[in-house]
Amino acid sequence: MIIGNILIIDDESINAEAIKDTLEDVNYNVVLAADAQQAKIIVKKQTFDLIMMDVWMPGQDGMSLLEEWMSAGFSTPVVMMSGHAEHQDVVKAIKLGAVDFLKKPLHDILPLVRKLLAEKINDDKLKIGGINFDLPLKAVRNIFEAQYFEHHLAQNNHNIAKVAELAGLERTTLYRKLKDLGIDKK
Repeated sequence: MIIGNILIIDDESINAEAIKDTLEDVNYNVVLAADAQQAKIIVKKQTFDLIMMDVWMPGQDGMSLLEEWMSAGFSTPVVMMSGHAEHQDVVKAIKLGAVDFLKKPLHDILPLVRKLLAEKINDDKLKIGGINFDLPLKAVRNIFEAQYFEHHLAQNNHNIAKVAELAGLERTTLYRKLKDLGIDKK
C-alpha cells in the first residue's frame, strides 16, 4: 500500500536514487526529475504529497522554480536541499514558501518525511467543512448539523417540509433542532 507520493528534483542521480530507495523501502511512491523542466512536465500530469528539490541544478535553479510555483499558488509542500547552502539561501527558501531546507547528503530522511506528510494529512483533515476536529464531539456535531440544515434550507427555498423529509425528521423535531442550533427558519 502506497502511503504517499513524493517527487525528488535533483540533477545528482546518485543522491536522488539513494533517497528514492530509502523511501520506497517503506512504501512511498517516488518519482525522480533531473531538472526543473522535467519537474514541470511531471507536476502537470501527477499530484504529489511532497516535493524535495535541489537548489543548484543546470538550467533553471531550484530557488527560481520554487518562486515560480509559489507565485502561481502551488500548494504542495516543498523541501529544498543543498550540499553547500549559505544562510541566506535557507532564509530565502523559507520566505518563498519552502517548508524546510536540508543539507546534503541527507541522513535519516524518514522521520522528516513522515512528520511533513503527517502535518499535511492533519491540515487536510482540519479543512473538511471548516470544522476543528480538536473540539468535543457534541460541538463538532452541532457545527456539522448547522451547516447541513443551512445548506438544505437555502437549496429548498426554506421549505421546512422538504428539509424535514430530506433529513428524515418530523417537522416538529426539525423546528426544535433549528432553534437549538440558532438557525433562522425563514
